[in-house]
Amino acid sequence: MKIYYKSNFFLGLFFVILGIAMLIVSVFKGFDMKGGIIMILCLLFGGGMILRSLSASMSREDKISKLDERNDLIKKKSRSVAFMWSEGICAVCLVGCMAGHSVIGEVVSVPMTIAFGMMLSVMFLLELITTIYYNRNM
Repeated sequence: MKIYYKSNFFLGLFFVILGIAMLIVSVFKGFDMKGGIIMILCLLFGGGMILRSLSASMSREDKISKLDERNDLIKKKSRSVAFMWSEGICAVCLVGCMAGHSVIGEVVSVPMTIAFGMMLSVMFLLELITTIYYNRNM
């Protein structure tokens, strides 16, 4: 057997080992529905990746798909939109926590306000840094 796509092989091997570890833990601690579903998905996903990495034609398809410009564009666009949504949700949570402290007087909302404020600041700073970087290098 020859491994044609090593990164997929090792990722599949990781998922199979994770699924086996979950099986062992489930035997000793007892099975539950959520853990059983995750275990089965890990084993199936990992096994499928290992089989794809051992097949020459499937590995070639995976490598071509990885290098496809359209897939790269979709990945970049989806990450960009996800980051914008994360910023918006973090800003809404920050305003909600601030309102919770000022209107209701809830003390628990103060650390949450600080945490959401720090997360939003880091997001804005990262966006600024990446914008400057890509403006200089593109």
